Amino acid sequence: MVGPRVFVTGGAGTVAGWLVRTAPAAIDLHVTEHRTLVPDGVRTRASVHRLDLRRRDEVERRISEIAPDVVVHTAYVQDEPAAIVDATAAVAAAAASVGASMLQLSTDVVFAGDRPPYDESSEPDPVSDYGRWKAEAERRAAAILADVCITRTSLVVSIDPPDRATAGLVEALRARRPITLFHDEMRQPIRAEDLAAELWALVALDRADRAGVWHLPGPEHLSRSDIGLRLARRLGLDPSPLTVGSAADHPSPRPRDPALVSRRRQAFGVRLQAVDA
Repeated sequence: MVGPRVFVTGGAGTVAGWLVRTAPAAIDLHVTEHRTLVPDGVRTRASVHRLDLRRRDEVERRISEIAPDVVVHTAYVQDEPAAIVDATAAVAAAAASVGASMLQLSTDVVFAGDRPPYDESSEPDPVSDYGRWKAEAERRAAAILADVCITRTSLVVSIDPPDRATAGLVEALRARRPITLFHDEMRQPIRAEDLAAELWALVALDRADRAGVWHLPGPEHLSRSDIGLRLARRLGLDPSPLTVGSAADHPSPRPRDPALVSRRRQAFGVRLQAVDA
């Protein structure tokens, strides 16, 4: 039995990589790459398409050729608004043009973090540029596809292979290079494999049932400094180069505690594990 055709953007990223590794056998899987090539392990499990998601004409042409049932949009570049806002609008428009549904990966930093917790009905009020761009991307997608599924999560952590932030932490600790993490900035880290399992559970739902906003945070509420210390110990690295600082000293605004609560995820049955499990 052939399953749905699923088109995943951001194939070189952590979330897309885990989606590929954990994809149900029947899925006809397609992923994109752009500036960073996908790992060989992804290339052997999915059809790979070189695509600049900021170019709407290219995106619509490629998605028209593939005709996916579901588009899972994970791609972003954190400091480039066009790669967040324009790319999301292009992917949503292309999905709409072929009648595909769309899952959009968003973030807890669409919230200011001064009035936690936030459930799916909470209105975004970002304080950072990245949060503003992601909130605008949510708005663009919803304006194009009324039944878009928007999934907000927190820090996504992968040990093997390491996500970008974990790899940077490992490099700094091994080089004995000082690194400062904040004790007063709280997040809810989620293991990438757990998030992938929940995203596949969403793909399996009927389109109408998955529509709307879903909050998918990790199971623990931890400071940035606690997360760093836990990962260092989990990886067997000396944490002494880590310095505990305050987000108040950061030159630009940061959400202090954008804690998410979920009213919808209980039916998934995914057992979430601690980030250092």
